[in-house]
Amino acid sequence: MSSNSKIHWWQPEVGDKEIDYLKKVIKINYTNEGFYVEKLENKIKKKFGPKFAVSTTSGTSALFLALKAFGIQKGDEVIVPNITFVATANAVKLTGAKVVLVDVDRNNLSIDMKSLKKSVTKKTKAIIPVHISGRSGNLISVLKFAKQKNIKIIEDAAEAMFSKYKNKYLGTYGDCGCFSFSPNKIINSGQGGMIITNNYKVFNNLKKLKDQGRLNRGSGGDDRHDFIGYNFKYTNLQAATALAQLERLNKRKKTLTENYKFYKKNLFQNENFYLIDQDIRNGNFPLWVDAYCKDRDKLVNLLKKNNIGTRNYWFPLNEHKPYKKDIKFFKNTKLLINKLFWLPSTFNMKKSDLNKISKIVNEFNKNNYE
Repeated sequence: MSSNSKIHWWQPEVGDKEIDYLKKVIKINYTNEGFYVEKLENKIKKKFGPKFAVSTTSGTSALFLALKAFGIQKGDEVIVPNITFVATANAVKLTGAKVVLVDVDRNNLSIDMKSLKKSVTKKTKAIIPVHISGRSGNLISVLKFAKQKNIKIIEDAAEAMFSKYKNKYLGTYGDCGCFSFSPNKIINSGQGGMIITNNYKVFNNLKKLKDQGRLNRGSGGDDRHDFIGYNFKYTNLQAATALAQLERLNKRKKTLTENYKFYKKNLFQNENFYLIDQDIRNGNFPLWVDAYCKDRDKLVNLLKKNNIGTRNYWFPLNEHKPYKKDIKFFKNTKLLINKLFWLPSTFNMKKSDLNKISKIVNEFNKNNYE
């Protein structure tokens, strides 16, 4: 890669192995949900340890189905952190329940406990902790509080597949864990999602909900539909792609972890620029490397001029029309808004790329904050 080549924020990686798997699916002439989907679900169960795994069309539908399987409906309230991708809140809206936004912790961007405790009511039926960039954050505190209040925990682990906290995978702490296979995740099948749980009743509900209300599929004609359901089936084509990607998992994890460690070691950090910490020692796996910069847009533009891609953080949910709420209710969010972004975090960066990025960021910090 030459010094003038584009350094991407992220690039999906697919190759010959995926083609080999896809040929096998085409050869059996069964592209819908079938053997390869079941094989992927079994591999996920074996890896993560839950009793049940259910594939679906996306991380968003995984969250929706998990909530629906627990009976979340109109009149209920679900807690969602204010800084997350809008899909987390949209999944709640699909159930008819009310989205209740809470502030985030400045240090790890997960649910702020003070804001959470103030926001829970008798109508609160679920809390959705979001593991941004694979970060466990305040999960243990949230779990303890939820248990006291008898509130369900649905983990949004879309960005945390294979990330751990103390030898246990994120997504396995709550009542359900939801993952994503979208193109910017460690396992990419174009789109897709997965729900894991140990609850047999919820598992049965999930199977019916995702397949038009039938638990046992027959001819597609005279099947019994005793339950209101939808069409959120995964496909053999997608599962084949995901299975191929699993074979490169360890290499990918190592590369992305080394990216984070390099930045952590080589970037000068202060109150005006710093990385959002990852608890690597306790098993957090950094899918992406996120940072705070007081003058984010200025730094991002400088990186762009040097052919280096980045991605800005999402606008907080309270800034979107469907979830509009005054920023005064989110004091930590107010301090972070328009200051968070992701540094290049892709699989194929070389040490020379990391050095180039670090040099530019450090010069920026020296010129602006010293």
